[in-house]
Amino acid sequence: MLEIIFVSLVAGISILLAKKHKEIAWAIVIAFVIRISATLINLNVLMLPDGINGGDAYAFEYQAWFWGNEGVIKASSHFFDKGLPWVYSNLGSLVYAIFGRSHLILSSISVLAGVYCVVLVWKLSMLVWGEHGVAKTSAWLVAIFPTLILYSSLTMREVFITLLFLYGMIQVILWVKTTKLLYALIALLAFSLQAFFHPGIATAGMLFIILVFLNYNKMFFNSLINNSSFDTRSFLSIMGCLIIGLGIYQYGTSLSFPYSSWIQIVKVDTLIWRTSIMAFGAASYPAWLIAESPIQFLLLMVPKFFYFIFSPFPWDISKFKHLLGMLDGVCYMMLAIAIFSHRKYIISNPKALYLLIFIIFLILIFSIAVGNFGQGIRHRSKLLPIIIILASPYIYRLLFFKNKNQSKYRGVNDSNNII
Repeated sequence: MLEIIFVSLVAGISILLAKKHKEIAWAIVIAFVIRISATLINLNVLMLPDGINGGDAYAFEYQAWFWGNEGVIKASSHFFDKGLPWVYSNLGSLVYAIFGRSHLILSSISVLAGVYCVVLVWKLSMLVWGEHGVAKTSAWLVAIFPTLILYSSLTMREVFITLLFLYGMIQVILWVKTTKLLYALIALLAFSLQAFFHPGIATAGMLFIILVFLNYNKMFFNSLINNSSFDTRSFLSIMGCLIIGLGIYQYGTSLSFPYSSWIQIVKVDTLIWRTSIMAFGAASYPAWLIAESPIQFLLLMVPKFFYFIFSPFPWDISKFKHLLGMLDGVCYMMLAIAIFSHRKYIISNPKALYLLIFIIFLILIFSIAVGNFGQGIRHRSKLLPIIIILASPYIYRLLFFKNKNQSKYRGVNDSNNII
């Protein structure tokens, strides 16, 4: 009975979201229906890839029950026992401590997060491109993309990482539009919170600090040289970035391995070791992609970049389920072609360019550590909604306006009231 109430509550919230955002109402409804159906299929009919009976979904769910079966107070005492990446299980343990163990309840929360990702993608796409048709295309693609459906229906942290990343990127784009420091601070907070789910995405905060630092440096020296005036706001922003950057350098090693070690170049040997132990099983990368020295590590960064985002390739297939992974990789190839086909419009749009910079940076970060395309499929799904937003103008034009010019997608008509 409690499970029915929980699913009904998630359905009700999804309907409210659809009523609030009428332009993408059907995308929201379909996103909910597909995700809750996938959850029920996984629990009652056929285990989905990465489903509850094995892998991370099982580990996170079981740990949540292990911590939560003795009540809220006992569950609360276990926070951070296994480090920051297990906070998802810590939060799940509170749910289990209150309502009892139920895969469906925990999965329903993931479903709701997946549905709200559709809303955030629509908002972000509107901010970047200022075109309703393009934003609806982005929302629909996120609503029906198989990998995003999968990780929104399992007891895994992926969908929450994606949701927080999207929210952070919305704040980044609002900062790009307005240069208001409040948006920059909220974005930095959103990226910092990723440390509680996945430190790899948290490195986006480091990139953002660098971008903010460079932006205010430019503003400060332009004011100093061209107007002979001291820009106090820019100066304070520069000093703030330096202080935060110094704090990350000093205390970043307390974060979970391996990402904190990237701050210190001397630990490249540790990264090589980390990558080598990640290359295991039938889904492991080819042996030639495993570095044995720092020089090889640097030379292999480019091929690993492409292997992470597009693999598995036909020569990697050894099991039937690998074919599903190859289809996922083909979808990424198509999205990459769409982005490349209208690259000049991305470059001419500062907001879109910021999205592209973040995506390239995070693909590089993940490609360094991942040595297994099974894990790569899961990790790259965190970045997929942003990739879809970048590709959507070309897809929308291809589907509906084949002969029209793309100049309308430069974001000049975006609205300040979209959030």
